[in-house]
Formats: sequence, structure tokens, C-alpha cells
Amino acid sequence: MVSAMPEQERLLLGWQPLFSKKGDNTVKIKLRICLLLCLSVFCAWTAVSGIEKIYHSQLVSIHQVYDGDTLKDVRVKVFDFGSTEFGEVWAGVYVAQDGVYVKTDIRVNGIDTPEKRVSTKNADGSKRSEASRTRERQAAYASRQALVDLLKSNNLRVQLSNPIHGKYAGRTVADVSVGGVDVAEFLIKAGHAKPYAGGTKPDWGWGK
Repeated sequence: MVSAMPEQERLLLGWQPLFSKKGDNTVKIKLRICLLLCLSVFCAWTAVSGIEKIYHSQLVSIHQVYDGDTLKDVRVKVFDFGSTEFGEVWAGVYVAQDGVYVKTDIRVNGIDTPEKRVSTKNADGSKRSEASRTRERQAAYASRQALVDLLKSNNLRVQLSNPIHGKYAGRTVADVSVGGVDVAEFLIKAGHAKPYAGGTKPDWGWGK
């Protein structure tokens, strides 16, 4: 405790109290910095210890399912601790009564699914036929619907593990499961996805 440490010893150690006089305008800033430091230390400890941390979330709406391999604006619980300040304390970081949440887009690791935004060009740069684009568009909606149905069967609850930053800003790549069902394996077996580990995407055979 602050009162238990002599003033000279505190000055010698270069120690500064988190809280100063009543009404100090910097208290909230210090609290937020402390929160981010706690999150960083916890994540580092988890990585070093080799323990696979499972993060939990519940989607608000099926409209967050963008396509077969992307969930939009997912609020993920990342840490438990006692707090008296609630709401958004940092961009995309939320403090609630039961813990800290981050809002991020999730891409399912290990798979590629048909795109909703269909390209107008083939790989060789030639114009793509409308029939080819229609086939991919229909497959994209079927892939999305398969994920929606799976989520509905578990009250929109998802489990996430092994999260890493995606190559696109603001997106996280993670292993995703729903009610114990691995989403990547589920979609591959159903024909709605293909294995993908980065680099050149698989050929879906839509034709030109």
C-alpha cells in the first residue's frame, strides 16, 4: 500500500502513485494505461506459458456473418477483473461488469470461401462472364447460410482460439468453433470452403 512505503524509499525507487490528489484530471488516463499494460502482460504470459487461451463471444445478430469465413464486429471477452468504469475505454476495447471485450472482425483460420464481392476479371485479366460471377455469388451466399445455421443452433455463441493479426488492418485470424464443432472443418466437409493457408487462393472452377 502507498501509506506503508516511506516517502524517501518511494522517491529512491522512482515510484509514482497511480492515484494522486482527489480530483486529479489524469486519473482516468492512468487507469486506461494500466488496463492496457495488464492486457499486454496477460497476453505475453499466455504466449510464453504455452497455454491455449479460449476466448468467448456471442454475436448480437446473424447480420454480423459477412460470408462463410468472416464475422464482422465481434465483441470478444479477453480478460476478467474487477472494475468500476464501464463502456468503451479505448478504440474497440470495452469494459463491462464481467470483463474486458475487444471489437474486431474475425476471419476463420485455415479456409477460403467464395466471395460475396465477385471479381469482374479473370486471373489473366480478361473480362469474366456473368455466368461465372453468378456461380460464385450463389456459392458465397450458400456458404454464409451454412455458417448462419450453425450459429443459430448454438444461440450465436462462438469459441475462439489461437488469435493473430490478419494481413488486413482491424481483422483477426483465429480458429473458430461453435458448440464444439470446428467451423473450418464443418464448411470444408459441406463443400462450402477449401483449405487455405495464405498465398494463392484455391481454384474454385467457376469458369470464365
